[in-house]
Amino acid sequence: MSANNRKSKTALGWIAILVLATVAGLLGGWHAHNKLLLEHLTAAKHYASAFLPEEMPSTNPKDLLPTSPVYQEIKHRLERLQGVDSRVRLLYLLRHDNTTGRVSFIADSQDGDSPELLHPGDEFAVGNNQALANTLRTGLPDARAPVADRDNNYIMAEYAPITARDAGQNEYILGVEALPVEWTAAYWREATPPFLYVWLLLGLPFGLYQTQRRHRQQREALRNLSEAMEQSHSAVMIVSLESRIEYVNAGLCQQIGFSRRELIGKLWRDFQQPETGAELLADMVATVHAGRSWHGEWFNRRKSGELYVVRGDISPVKNRDGRIISFVAVFEDMTESKRAETLLRAALDRAEAGDRAKSQFLATMSHEVRTPLNGIVGFTSLLAEMPLTAEAREYVQTIQTSGEALIQLTGDILDFARIESGSLKLESQPANPRAIVEDTLDLFAVQATARDVHLLHWVEDDVPAAILIDDARLRQVLTNLVGNAVKFTEKGSVSVTLRLIAGDPAWLSFEVRDTGIGIPPEHQKELFKPFRQVDESTTRRYGGTGLGLAISRNLVEMMGGQIDLVSVFGEGSTFTFKVPAIAVASLPRVPPRLNDLKLAVAAPNSACRDQLEALIKRWGATYVAAEHWSKLGGLEADVACIDLTKSDVVLLADAPVGFVPWPAARAFALVPIGLDGDLRRKLSVHFGQLISKPPHHDALAGIIAGVAAETIPDKPQQRSYGLNVLVVEDNVVNQRLVQRLLTNLGCKSAIAGNGRIGLEALTASPVPFDLVLMDLHMPELDGLGAISRIRGGAAGDNARSVWITVLTADARTEQKDKVFVAGANDYLVKPVGLTDLGRSLQRYVETR
Repeated sequence: MSANNRKSKTALGWIAILVLATVAGLLGGWHAHNKLLLEHLTAAKHYASAFLPEEMPSTNPKDLLPTSPVYQEIKHRLERLQGVDSRVRLLYLLRHDNTTGRVSFIADSQDGDSPELLHPGDEFAVGNNQALANTLRTGLPDARAPVADRDNNYIMAEYAPITARDAGQNEYILGVEALPVEWTAAYWREATPPFLYVWLLLGLPFGLYQTQRRHRQQREALRNLSEAMEQSHSAVMIVSLESRIEYVNAGLCQQIGFSRRELIGKLWRDFQQPETGAELLADMVATVHAGRSWHGEWFNRRKSGELYVVRGDISPVKNRDGRIISFVAVFEDMTESKRAETLLRAALDRAEAGDRAKSQFLATMSHEVRTPLNGIVGFTSLLAEMPLTAEAREYVQTIQTSGEALIQLTGDILDFARIESGSLKLESQPANPRAIVEDTLDLFAVQATARDVHLLHWVEDDVPAAILIDDARLRQVLTNLVGNAVKFTEKGSVSVTLRLIAGDPAWLSFEVRDTGIGIPPEHQKELFKPFRQVDESTTRRYGGTGLGLAISRNLVEMMGGQIDLVSVFGEGSTFTFKVPAIAVASLPRVPPRLNDLKLAVAAPNSACRDQLEALIKRWGATYVAAEHWSKLGGLEADVACIDLTKSDVVLLADAPVGFVPWPAARAFALVPIGLDGDLRRKLSVHFGQLISKPPHHDALAGIIAGVAAETIPDKPQQRSYGLNVLVVEDNVVNQRLVQRLLTNLGCKSAIAGNGRIGLEALTASPVPFDLVLMDLHMPELDGLGAISRIRGGAAGDNARSVWITVLTADARTEQKDKVFVAGANDYLVKPVGLTDLGRSLQRYVETR
C-alpha cells in the first residue's frame, strides 16, 4: 500500500470516529433538550390549571375594562403566578375566536407602566410563533426552544389551553415566557459524556494502533536504510565532530581493504593523503563545518598501499535544533571511471582527428575539382557568347551543363559532410524573398524551356520586402526543390507560391508544385534520407545522387522550420517548407498599380493565362483575354501582352510588317529564354519589347506602364567599371579566364603567380591597384598569409586599405570566416562567371 493510501485511510478513520462521537453527543444533547422542554410544558400546564373555564370572561375582550372586577381578578392571579417561579418573566391570557381565527390579548402579569403594555382586545400576532400555532391547531400544550429577544436575552415561550377545544366556542390559552436557566449547561452535561465515551472507546485504541504502526514503519525504514547502506556498493562513512570514524559500511571496507574493527574509532585524518592537496582538504573541512554539503574528488589509499581517486559528497548531520552532530561521507571508487574516461578521451581525439582529416580531404577535393572546373565553365560561358554553328553551340552547351552538374555534385557532397559533422553554420542577413524566388526560377528557365515546362510563381502582397535569414542557404533549398520539380516534369508546369502565415512568430511558406511523375506513398518517407531516390530506374533515367532533399531538409530545420511533401503518383508533387519570417525594418514595398489601363492578353497555356489575368487584376487594370494572339482581332486595348510558343516565334519571325493586329509600339511578347539573337531581331518588328520567360512581376508591371506611355526602356548594357585589378592566382587557366572576364567588364589587370609576387606587385606598381583578386591555395605564400601581410603594411602604407576579394575553390564557412578575420573584403567561390564577378565589382564600387 502506498504512503498516500495509508494517510488517506488514517484520515478517514479519524473522521469516522469524530462523526460517531459527534452523533452520540448530539443524541445526548437532544435528550436533554426534550427533557427541559417537558419540564417547562409541565409548569405551563400547572399555571393553566390555576384558571377555571367558567372564570373566563364571556364578553368581547374589547369591552373588558381594566377597572372591571373580572379583569382585576385575572391580572392579580397572573401576577401571583409569576411570583411563584423566578424563571418566569411573563404570563399572559389569550382568547382564540374559532369563528374568525383571531387571537386577542386579554391580560398579562406585566406592570401597568410598561411601554410594551397591550390592552384588552388588541390582536396578538401569531407570526412565526410555531409553538402558539401548534397549540391553536392541536389544542395541546406546546413550547419552543430558547430564542433571543430584541434585548438579546434568551427566553422560552410556552402555551397551554385553559378551556377544552369545542366547535363554535372561544378558546382561552395561557402563555408563559420563561428564562431558560441552565439550559446550555444542562445541554452540555448531557452531550459531553457520550461524546467522550465514544471518542475514548474508539479513538484511543485507534490512536494506539496508529502509533504502534508508525513505530513499526519507522523501525522498518531504519532497518531498510541500514540494509541499503550495508548492501550499497558506494562507500558510506559517518565521522564525529572530533573527526573520529563512528560507522563504515561493507562497501567502504571492501573498497579500502580494512575491516570495521580497524576503522571505527580511528581519526579520519589518518587516512587522508597528501596527494589530495592541503587547499582542497581545507575547503572540504570549512564547507561542512559551515553547514553546507561538499562535492568533489580526493585521494584514498588502500590497505595494499595502492593510491586511488574517489568522488563523492560530504554532508553535515544536524539534530532537531539545527546543531551539527556528525558528518556523513558517501563516495565512489573512480578507478574504472578514470580508466574509461581516458579511453574515451583518446577515442574522442582520434574521432576529432578523423573528422579534421575528412574535412581537410573534402576541402582539398573540392578545391582540386573546382579549380579546373573554373576554367572549363568560365571559358565555356565565354565561348557561348561567340558566333557558333548550331552543332558547335550544342557541344558547348553540353560541356557547360556537364560542368555545372559536377559543380553541383561537389557542392552537395561538401554540404552533406558539413551537416553530418555539425560544422555548417548559418549566416543571417537581410534578404528579399521575392528576389530569391524569381532568381531561382531564372536558373532553370533554359532547362524548363527545353522540356516545354512553364515556370510560374505567385507572391502574396503581405510578404515582407526583406527578412533576416541565410540568403544563400534559402536559395539552395529552393534551388534543390525547383530543380527536382523541373527534372521530373515532362510536361505541364512548375509553380512556386510564397505566402505569409501570421502569428507569433510569423512564418514564410514556400510551396513548390509540379505536374510531374509523382511519388508513390511507399517511397515518400524514404525520400528525405541521403542517397535515396524513388527507385533505381528513376536514378538511371533522371540521374542525381539523392542528396538534394536530405540537404534541404537539414537546412530548413537548421533555420527553425520544417518541410513537408504531398504527392499523387502520376499526377505530381507539392513540396512545402516554412521558415521564420523575421521582418527587417526597411522602406515599405509599394505594389505596382496600373489603374485606368486596359490590356489584351493572349496565352495558349491556361496556367500562364490565369496567372497573367490574376496579376492584371492585382495591379488594378482591366483586360480581355484569348487563348491565342490570332483571336484578339482588332486591338482595343492600351497594351497587348502576348505569350509566344516556339511555333509562334518561327511563324512571326518570317511574317511581314503589319501581319499582327496590333501596333508594335503598344505590344510586348513573352518569349522563351535563350532565344536566338537573329529571331529576336526579326520579332522586334512586331513588338516593342521582348521579355524572357518567366517574367519578374514588378518588372513586368513597369514594362507595361512604359509601353502604355510609349517610353520603352532601353535594354541594359554591360557596365564598364574601368578598374585597375591585380589578380593573384597560381593556376594559368584561371589566370587567363579571370583576365578575360575583367576585360569584358572594362577593367585592366595584372597577374601575380603567388602571394609573394603579389606583394611585390603592390609595392612596385607605379599605378595603384583599385582591387586585388586573391586566390588562397598558392605556393611560397598563400592567400591568407598575403592578406595578413598586406594589412600589416608589408606592401606599403598605400596598400593597407586596398580592397581584397578572395577568389577560391574552398567553399567552407570556417575558411570564409578566417579570410574575413585576416582582412578580406569580399569572398567569391570558383567557378566564377561574368555575372558573379560583375556583382563583386559592383559591391566594391558601392562601398567606395
